[in-house]
Amino acid sequence: MLRHPRARAVVLAVVADGVGGSSGGALAAEQVISTATRCFQSFVPAHDDPHAFFRGLVDELDTALWVAGVTGGLRPRSTMAAVLVQPGRADWCHVGDSRVYHQRGRRIRQLTGDQTVHQGDAALVAALGAGTAPSVSPGRMRTLRTGDLFVLCTDGIWNQLAAREIASCLAVLAPPDAADHLIGLSRRRAQGRGDNCSVVVVRLDPADTAPPAHAAPVQGPTAARAPGSRAPGVGPVRLGV
Repeated sequence: MLRHPRARAVVLAVVADGVGGSSGGALAAEQVISTATRCFQSFVPAHDDPHAFFRGLVDELDTALWVAGVTGGLRPRSTMAAVLVQPGRADWCHVGDSRVYHQRGRRIRQLTGDQTVHQGDAALVAALGAGTAPSVSPGRMRTLRTGDLFVLCTDGIWNQLAAREIASCLAVLAPPDAADHLIGLSRRRAQGRGDNCSVVVVRLDPADTAPPAHAAPVQGPTAARAPGSRAPGVGPVRLGV
């Protein structure tokens, strides 16, 4: 979870999952988070197009991971899901089968569709670094409400939990407790055989849902925020292995 260093109401949430069975998967997931952090620092709120930001991020990651694989003899591939929240709007993007959900009250809706690529008769999970020019289909929402929740998760969560179970958990537990519960329940059901369990829960405060004021874009240098750090006032990230 990343808070923009020059605009405190702007937040980027990201999950990444190294593709199972490919060498360098963990390295690839780390690369996704570190590159997203760097690119987010250059994003200019109220000026830059969020969808162009996502397209640039995906292109950079796909190229970097592909080159790393060619030169290093590994196969660093990763899925990704990201949500960018600014006052009055939320935008999202994903590659592969990491998902984004939106919940309002007890009603939950999956915002992303799992992406696969076909090689012969096999359907494989789409991934950054696979050399197949990943599809980018950003989405956006302009009607935000206080208390809205965005949930980003890897397949280790949604393979074990139906959307209605995720919704029931988030409706009664605070984001930190809900994230812990979702990961714990997924691991118990998987009985040690499941995939990576990672989840980020973002709950919107009043400042997140208000439309932006008319002002010049904020610019200037900034210090980096460490990947995975908790942004004040925003639901936490809970990562599992």
